[in-house]
Amino acid sequence: ENVNTTIVANSMEFGEGFSADDQKDIEAYKKAKQASQDAEQAAKDAEQAAKDAEQASQDAEKLKESDESYTKAKEACTAASKAKKAFETASNAKKAAESALKTNADEKPSRINLFSRKTKEYAEQVEKDYERAKNAYQKANQAVLKAKEASSY
Repeated sequence: ENVNTTIVANSMEFGEGFSADDQKDIEAYKKAKQASQDAEQAAKDAEQAAKDAEQASQDAEKLKESDESYTKAKEACTAASKAKKAFETASNAKKAAESALKTNADEKPSRINLFSRKTKEYAEQVEKDYERAKNAYQKANQAVLKAKEASSY
């Protein structure tokens, strides 16, 4: 028995490191994981901004055509632009996740399959968060239209 067997990289087997495909899968996994975190935060931000826009819009409607309604309409616009920014972040995260999926090597019987599977799961989550952000952005835009109407902006 050879006692001097070296362990290469983060190998789970003696003397064998990660292959180039394994490295690509790991990079794709990291990219998808980051995209997932970005998209989730963006969706939360967009939903909060949409709530803010809707609240400002309701306030503007209550104050119909007063100076304050104009201020509230501006607040709704500011919130909507935050929602837009968050939606753009989610959109970029979606592109990153799609790119990670393309980089991901095909399913193969290997110890690295976990990374391939997790990459797909993260990409699916990004898609859901992207939709959340998109819906929130649309709500914010609707709120702005109502606020503008209420304030004769």
